[in-house]
Amino acid sequence: MQDNTNLELEHKYDEESDAIFISVKKDYKYDTSIEINNDVILDFDKNGNPVALEILNTSNVLDVSKSSLENIKNIRIEVNIDEKSISLTACFDIYIDSHEEEVKVSPYTTNNIGLPNVETKLASIK
Repeated sequence: MQDNTNLELEHKYDEESDAIFISVKKDYKYDTSIEINNDVILDFDKNGNPVALEILNTSNVLDVSKSSLENIKNIRIEVNIDEKSISLTACFDIYIDSHEEEVKVSPYTTNNIGLPNVETKLASIK
C-alpha cells in the first residue's frame, strides 16, 4: 500500500463557473480522472496517486455562498482507496460572516477500475 502523506496543495476557485480546482504543488504526470459523484472529480498520476480534485457547483456542494469561497484559509483532503472503494474527505476552513468555519464533503464510489490501495493526506499550507 502506498502512503503519500501531507502533500502540499494549491487551489483556484472560479466564481463564474462555481468550480474549485485543487492540486498538489509538485510536478506530476496526469493519467486518469474518476468521477466520485456528479460534482466531484479526482485525478490520478501515472503511478496511481491522487493528485488533483475538482468540485463543480462548489457553493451548492459545500452549502456556502460563492463569495465565501474566495476566503478559503486551509484545505485538507484524505483519500482512501481499497480493492472495493474510493473515498475522500475534503475539509475546508472558510471565513464566513467574519468567523472561520470548517466545511466538509465526503463522497465515495466503487473502485471498479482496479486502482491500487492508497492512503493519502493532502493539505494546503498558508
